[in-house]
Amino acid sequence: MKKLCIALLLVTTTLSFAQKAKPKSTTSSALATFENLKAEIITEGGKQKLAIVMDNAGKKENIILKEITTKDKAQQPTNFKIKSFTVSGVKLYHFTYTENIISETKLKKENALITSNEIWDLSATKLKILGNIQTVSNIKEIKQLGKSTATETVEKTRREGFEFTLTKDFEVFLSTKTQTNKYKFNPTTRRYDPKK
Repeated sequence: MKKLCIALLLVTTTLSFAQKAKPKSTTSSALATFENLKAEIITEGGKQKLAIVMDNAGKKENIILKEITTKDKAQQPTNFKIKSFTVSGVKLYHFTYTENIISETKLKKENALITSNEIWDLSATKLKILGNIQTVSNIKEIKQLGKSTATETVEKTRREGFEFTLTKDFEVFLSTKTQTNKYKFNPTTRRYDPKK
């Protein structure tokens, strides 16, 4: 009996030392993290919203960027990036993300890539001071040729909105093929004003 107890003690000790601690797996729904900020899709009031969750010493605050209207996860915001910069002594945050919206019928398929750029002042005011949305749509359409039953497939690209550029001097250029609008940060109004 004594030998049996010693054998059991020896086996359990050996097994307990042989087991390795399993790493804890953590899952995060964060699209991006930066400093004390997380970009997440949250549910608020029964609706899904894209939000920046600020964590100030354990006190969390949600800054809503937009309401999510689609349940299709493939069409929800992705490629989220957060950057900060200081201009005229004011720290600002630049958020950028894309959405890929696909609509399809029997005769037409449209794949729209929507790129959003937003600049926020997250000090006491927590205001969006500049926002831009650009859409590039690739369209494939089957068109009937005259009154016959013959058809042809037509592909085209449609661009809507302005292309956003944040320069190394933290000026903003919004441009199309034919025009460029330049904006410079005004520390008095804490806005981006047209540059003269």
